[in-house]
Amino acid sequence: MQDEILTRTVPPSKPVVTLSDVKLDLRVDHDFEDTLIQPLIQAATEYLEAPSGVLGKAFLTQTWKLSTRGPDSDCRIYIPVTPVQSIEAISYFDSDNVEQTLTISDFHLYGDENWAYLIPKDDIEWPELFDRLDALTITFKAGFGSSETDVPETIRQIVRLIVTHWYTNRSAVNLGTIATEIPMAAESLISLNRKGWVY
Repeated sequence: MQDEILTRTVPPSKPVVTLSDVKLDLRVDHDFEDTLIQPLIQAATEYLEAPSGVLGKAFLTQTWKLSTRGPDSDCRIYIPVTPVQSIEAISYFDSDNVEQTLTISDFHLYGDENWAYLIPKDDIEWPELFDRLDALTITFKAGFGSSETDVPETIRQIVRLIVTHWYTNRSAVNLGTIATEIPMAAESLISLNRKGWVY
């Protein structure tokens, strides 16, 4: 795997599931526990979402920067957060360690919700790079879309199932038995939606 620095620069503008949707699942019709439920939604999303979540995908539109030493032996830069919506900028440090920019239209973006990579078009080559970890930086947008309805319903359902479970089971131990940290229904949906291998 190539050395890389991955940073989210712009988070999603809203949660992938709404507070009202979750409260409907919980049959909660008051506002007293909103401050408890909202962090549970955030925690469930972080448990699932890229780059380190169990699904390994971005949900709602967000902006990331990927810095790397350069392309692999196939002249590709693999992008670890998917699905990639667009490439916003490509910059690099040239052989004199001076920052330069590349033309986005000179590159092809290939991929789907499980994998993505950037490669130069025919007759275009990657420039000579200075030897540093952040020699090449790609700024990109990832996620299924800007609306929660753009996100597959199975993914949104996983978030709701986990939040409902955590809300109902406030600790790891329930009535003298070890409670399941993630409900079986959510585990099944996670298996169906988990990101496939990239490299």
